[in-house]
Amino acid sequence: MWKKFDLASTEEKVDGLSIRIVRVQGYLDSSTFTQLQDHLEKIIGEGFHRIVVEFGDLSYISSAGLGVLLGMLQEVREKDGDLKLANMSPKIRNLFDMLGFSRLIRIYDDLESAKQAFKQDREKSTQPEAETKVEDDY
Repeated sequence: MWKKFDLASTEEKVDGLSIRIVRVQGYLDSSTFTQLQDHLEKIIGEGFHRIVVEFGDLSYISSAGLGVLLGMLQEVREKDGDLKLANMSPKIRNLFDMLGFSRLIRIYDDLESAKQAFKQDREKSTQPEAETKVEDDY
């Protein structure tokens, strides 16, 4: 049985910051995770280190999909960027919480909140002694 999977990405600006929005829909599993991995690697290779993955139309995510996200999270953080997740269904959010992934990667209720978080991160980084990291180090 063929399961639908699709990716689309756009660039948006938030107060001068370039943010790449990656919309994922369908089933992210062992047969589709390489598409997401290749897509994110290409974006990072183009110099985008602020990425929001938007899950509004994601129906399912497997351990392979989770692994891609963690790998890309580490890669963008090494480049002083971040990967944020937005707009998860309650079922997928529960999975992230249950596995402890929500301690490693920040998750937002909606896309706008995730985009604004990059602005807030920049503001905090310009303040002295900004030690307010919510998620655990990876």
